[in-house]
Amino acid sequence: MEKDDKLKLYIWARQGESLLKINEDLKENFKENYHILNYIEGDILFMHYIDPIALNWRFKKKVLIQPVDGTIINSGMTKNMNQFNYVITPSNINKQQLIDSGVKVPITVIPNYYDSDLLESDNGFFEQLFDEKKYTFYTESTGVERKNIKNLLKHFLDTFTEKDNVRLFIKLNQVKEKIISELRNIVDSYQNKPEVILLNKRLPEKYLNSLERGIDCYICISHMEGFCIPLLNAVVLKKDVITLDSKISGYMEFINKDNALLLPTEEIQMPINEKSTWLYSTEAKWEDINYQDFRKALKSVYNGEYKFNKSLTYDKYRKENVMKEYDNFMTPLSGETREKIFKIKKLAEKRNKHHFSKFRIPKDLNDFDLD
Repeated sequence: MEKDDKLKLYIWARQGESLLKINEDLKENFKENYHILNYIEGDILFMHYIDPIALNWRFKKKVLIQPVDGTIINSGMTKNMNQFNYVITPSNINKQQLIDSGVKVPITVIPNYYDSDLLESDNGFFEQLFDEKKYTFYTESTGVERKNIKNLLKHFLDTFTEKDNVRLFIKLNQVKEKIISELRNIVDSYQNKPEVILLNKRLPEKYLNSLERGIDCYICISHMEGFCIPLLNAVVLKKDVITLDSKISGYMEFINKDNALLLPTEEIQMPINEKSTWLYSTEAKWEDINYQDFRKALKSVYNGEYKFNKSLTYDKYRKENVMKEYDNFMTPLSGETREKIFKIKKLAEKRNKHHFSKFRIPKDLNDFDLD
């Protein structure tokens, strides 16, 4: 393809470690066939996670990549989503939740993925952190209420003591000091406690991969997850896993009773506050667990009583295969975009030719609306 014939693509994400990484991977994947712009302009917008600010951005086509962390989107934000041309979401569960919320534009399911580098990395960084070999429970968290990290920590400390050859490693993504202080206060309130590590830092991918390779068990007891990439990484790496037998989380498309110890759930009301209702309905639901079940699961996995099937494969979720799905999505979208550009130019030429001698083709075709 000639360089000047390439469509211009702008890819944008709200803050979030996993979102930003996916965006960078998309830029790398698309750069051969598209101009990747670093400013708000171009032919096609990819927005990762809804932000109403984009409604005023002028592009030929707008694509929203939207995971779902609450069962019902509020009506105002659903209206905003319907102003995009297409929505991509990482699971069929999320797709149905968007449809049930009132999203009418076409929705395509393209899952999140694991990187092949994950399988090729070593444990060097993990091993440098610890002098003593212990069974290591691990979780990654943004610290938000949905991640349920405080309950995870409390019940781990209720289950084990310093006599147990075990540790809990909590990897946080540069959360506010208030959250770190609250977690430290929980730890400090226990006597004869097992080892707990709090790491509040964004890590280069090779170090994060090393952590995920070095641990023994991944825990996810979030009240809801749109997908959960660390959970995918854990089963790909054949780690022990404890998580919810969820009816609403997207990870259930790759998690099952063979590769994870699943905890029974009950439906709860999603908290109603400014952080939730800007996107979700006041009727949105989450899930919770019986924490006695969770403590029993911790002991069972630590003692080697639960047998995981570690022969399962996850090729569908390899980065290379998922990027092919994005390429397949882009093929008709690029055709539609070029057709719109062509129609805009033809209409402008027609108006110039007939009765509108002062009319000129806009310098930026995004300033010209075509019904």
